[in-house]
Amino acid sequence: MTCRTFRLTLLIAAALPALAGCGGQSDTAAVAADVRTQALGVVAAYNAQDAHRAAAYDASDYVGVYHGSPNTIGPAADEAGMKAQMAAAKVDWQLGTGKVTVAKAGDLAVFEAPYTFVIAIPSAPVATERGTWIAIFKRQDGAMKLWRSIASDTAPPKPSGS
Repeated sequence: MTCRTFRLTLLIAAALPALAGCGGQSDTAAVAADVRTQALGVVAAYNAQDAHRAAAYDASDYVGVYHGSPNTIGPAADEAGMKAQMAAAKVDWQLGTGKVTVAKAGDLAVFEAPYTFVIAIPSAPVATERGTWIAIFKRQDGAMKLWRSIASDTAPPKPSGS
């Protein structure tokens, strides 16, 4: 009996490092890859003028913070806002190289990338906006969802000699 107990104890001790990942630890590289894919999916859906698909990435308690407009609260408001934008203008949203930072537990991740919007409004000159997009993803219902979206445009460069 003692030999069986000893072998069982060794088996459990050997399995503990693998089991530790189940209780809150995470494979942060896998989470980072998933978040990057989702962030690029949001952009692809937006560029395809598919507000419903873009808002499907949102967490139930989503908040969008964008310069010059009130905060967007919830996926339904996000979808409605995108539909209004898409009806008024064609936007080509491009991201520069982004980076993902994942919390040790894997339940929160931040995607950060420079962006360029090329905005075409009928009967107006094409405008270009550049800035930084910060997308915070939170684990919700077993999946990483877009929890906070913050876009901050940067000021145009100052003319030389200013």
